[in-house]
Formats: sequence, structure tokens, C-alpha cells
Amino acid sequence: MSLHLSAKKPGWLVLRSGAQLSGNTLFWLLHSVGWLCFGLMMLGYELIWQPFLAALVDDLVMVAIGLALTTGFRLVYRHLRRRTVHPPIVVVAAVVLCVAGSAVWDAGRTLLVPALLPEMLPRPEWVLSGESLYYLSVLVTWSLLYFGTNGWISLRLERHRAERAEAMAQSARLRALQGQLEPHFLFNTLNGISALVAEGHSEAAVTMIALLSDFLRLTLKAGGTAEIPVADEIGFVNQYLDIQKLRFGRRLRFTIDVAEEALPAMVPTLLLQPLVENAVKHGILPRACGGCVSVVVLTQGDKLQLRVEDDGPGLTRSASTGTGVGLSNTATRLNELYGSNATLSVGRSSLGGVSVDIAVPLLFTRKHAESQLVDAEHA
Repeated sequence: MSLHLSAKKPGWLVLRSGAQLSGNTLFWLLHSVGWLCFGLMMLGYELIWQPFLAALVDDLVMVAIGLALTTGFRLVYRHLRRRTVHPPIVVVAAVVLCVAGSAVWDAGRTLLVPALLPEMLPRPEWVLSGESLYYLSVLVTWSLLYFGTNGWISLRLERHRAERAEAMAQSARLRALQGQLEPHFLFNTLNGISALVAEGHSEAAVTMIALLSDFLRLTLKAGGTAEIPVADEIGFVNQYLDIQKLRFGRRLRFTIDVAEEALPAMVPTLLLQPLVENAVKHGILPRACGGCVSVVVLTQGDKLQLRVEDDGPGLTRSASTGTGVGLSNTATRLNELYGSNATLSVGRSSLGGVSVDIAVPLLFTRKHAESQLVDAEHA
């Protein structure tokens, strides 16, 4: 079975055939079919030693109790999975549920079947009957299938999400090359270099050429990976802003504040640069007096917080039209990489303009995590 995430319905699955199913629908489909097959199998077995009516009633009662118990199990298991409870605790909880459920199943069947068919006498010693072990094995098997199926689906989705994220990182690199170095951007940069040379500012012209070269080099190096360290992403933003600073002089001011512990954290490739470009293009440059762009990156608990804001005129109709695609692409990439564990919000900045706030899981490279572990051991 081929499964991947739906682009239009978050949390839904798309089958190979193209049909879309929610996780809840998929569970009930498998759950119902499984119990139907179990009931038919047990009915065939019971017909060997019981009349048809007695076997049918007995089978319906047994399946109904099992269906009710496992539906309740699902609620408990889903709660444990959502809270990411440690596996040993989940195992203990599953064992307790299965043991208690087998006793309830045996007792319920023993009491309900004779009540529905008075001609069938209640069985003695129902609490410790041999069928309790059978019910226990059925519940344990159902629990293993539940966790196994969910684990398999999660693995497939994570693998597909990683593949999509990798592809989108490559696409983002190409969009950056096409968007940042679109003809008018490159023309304006070269025109700025030409003006500096004509005015005798050869040193500034050489600096702009070097910055443009570094900008291109960093853009090319950023491709091929879904995530890069914050330090590398900030380096890319610095190169872009330095070029803009040489072009627009005092009209453009910017501050970059990155917490030291956030530098080795991982962020999606080319996440901040398009947001900074939007702030410069729509919040600063249209104003004769210019303005300021602020970039802040810090850690908060198990999250990495990123903010890009400006002191421009705020959300205008033309700005929102121009930035919609960029923000949409950013939101899509965040969803592909982190699902519901990442958030993006756009609002009024404390500086007076627009603020874009992003929160992603705080993740580090394996090399950094290992060095932290070594430092802790030597401490």
C-alpha cells in the first residue's frame, strides 16, 4: 500500500488509487473488517457443536463485547501516543488493559448469552475459565496489530515527508536564484556597482562585487539539503542585507540578534531569506525615509523561535499580494518537515510594521548532539 500526506487536507492520507482517507476513517475500516472476519471465523467454529441460532447469538455477543473493548482500548492507546508516553509505560498499560479486558469479556459473554437464550445454562467458574486465556490472546493480538499498523503508517508518512522536504528544498534554492537574482535585481545591483565606479568609489564597488559573488556561492551551496544550521542561514541573510545596504545606504537599517545556543540548531534551508526580502521590498524601500528590519532567533523550551519584522507601514493590499506566495510556500515547507509541530503567524510588529513569527522543533545535527553528550560526561 502506498501512503502519503494530502496537500489539501492536513492529516489525511492519499492511497495509491488517489482516494483520500482520514486517519479515523482508515481505523474504522480496518477495525470493522477485522472484527467481521473474526466473527465469521468463530461462527463457523461454533456451528460444529451448537445449533445455528445459539451459535449466532453467542457469536454476536462475543464480537460485540470484543468490539466495544478494543474501541475503548483505542481511546487509551491514542491518548498515550499523543502524549508520547515512554514505551515501557505503554507496554504496562496495554498488559493491564488486556488482562482486565479478558476477564470482562469472559464474564459478559457468560452472563449475556444465557440471558438471551434461557435454554442455555450459565457456565460455572466463568472468572477463571480457559476461555479467558483465549480472550487475552485476542486482545494482545489486536493491541500488537494496532501499534504495528500505526507505526508502519507513521514510518511511511515520515519517509514520504522527508522525500518531499528534500525536493522542496531543491525547489526553494531554484526559486531563490530566480527570485533574488531576477533581471531587475541583477540589473540594479550591477547598476549600483557601475554608479560607484563612476563616482570614484572603487573600494565600495569592489565590496559589492565580492558580496554578490558570496551571495551566489551561498545560494548554490544551500541546495541539496532540507535543513541547515541557523549559523549558515544567518550568514546567507547577512550577505543579502549587506548587498541591499550598499545599494540603498542609510535608507536601510537592520539588526540580527541570534542566541548563541540557537546557532547550531537546524532550520529549513532558505527559510529566513525570503521573509527578509519581503520585509525590505514591501516594508522599507517604498518609503523615502527607509526603515529597519529586525531578525531574532532564540530557543524556548523544545522550540526554536524565529522572527522577522520591520517598522514599515504594515500589511497593505499590495504587500499582502506580493508576499502571499512566499508565505504559502514557507508554510507548506514547514508542514512537510514538521507537520503540526511547526507554526507560522503573521501580525502587527512591535516596531509598527509586519511581523512573521515561526516556531519549529529544536533539533541539532548528530555531531553537535554527540559533542554535547561528551561535554556532559566530562563535566
